[in-house]
Amino acid sequence: MPPTVLVVEDDEILRSLTGDAISLLGVCVVGCASADDALPMLEGSSSIVLVMTDISMPGSMDGLELAQVIWLRWPSLPVIVTSGNRSLPDGLLPSHAMFLRKPWSLDALHQAVKAYLPA
Repeated sequence: MPPTVLVVEDDEILRSLTGDAISLLGVCVVGCASADDALPMLEGSSSIVLVMTDISMPGSMDGLELAQVIWLRWPSLPVIVTSGNRSLPDGLLPSHAMFLRKPWSLDALHQAVKAYLPA
């Protein structure tokens, strides 16, 4: 079974487009509309190798809070954090995480995702 990337994005069109773009790299993509939906998905799947999350989302936690939960519970799981209206200071994210500013290009997305996929 190919590795799985979890895309957490509340905008349905953007979630679908992001998933389609990432699937071009030969991985499975699972989408969630909120951080609240993402946690049960992570708990139920051992094939997820990367999480890409938007920062601004509805629900009980935003994408940054989701990332912090992931780093506590699954410390080796890489996370790509993305936003079009927020930026993150250098040094805020652990070494196996990155910030990707929206709007990103397909090439920038592919480079970011490939950096975290198993060889």
